[in-house]
Amino acid sequence: MSRQSSSPTAGTTMRNAVKSVLFRTDQTTTIEECRRCGKTIESRETVCPVCDCDDIVEYRIQ
Repeated sequence: MSRQSSSPTAGTTMRNAVKSVLFRTDQTTTIEECRRCGKTIESRETVCPVCDCDDIVEYRIQ
């Protein structure tokens, strides 16, 4: 069974971040993830959907 979701996976988000660094543009890429479990989350979320931790870190890649 395949699982399909409308939200990007952590792999997809990380892949896009790496592409933005390798193929430089003037844009800044922001990655937000939970400090407890490492789940990459959507920027509008303030609590991790996996472990309910509210300690979210933001990485900005320029």
